[in-house]
Amino acid sequence: MAENLYGGAYLSSFVEAILDNLSKILEDDSVLYGNHSAKKFLPRFEECLIEVAPVLDDAELKQFTDKKVKRWLVDLQDALYLADDYLDELSTKAAIDATQKAP
Repeated sequence: MAENLYGGAYLSSFVEAILDNLSKILEDDSVLYGNHSAKKFLPRFEECLIEVAPVLDDAELKQFTDKKVKRWLVDLQDALYLADDYLDELSTKAAIDATQKAP
């Protein structure tokens, strides 16, 4: 696990990118077709990201003086990478399903 987070507002921009990807997925019904757990989970996840986004700028500054904040940011970064991978899998699966349905 990478513990170097000192890159400024990196996570803030990463959260914005994930939110953009997530909103595209939530707008496209075909991506979540038949995936009931994702239909329940993804809107809650979007709300969490919207709530955490304003806190990130302050936390990224505090990581230099508070080890607990730095640890939280590292854990959040790991979770965001996993979430991004999951969203990519959903999009890829939807694209594959769409091409297989096309005549």
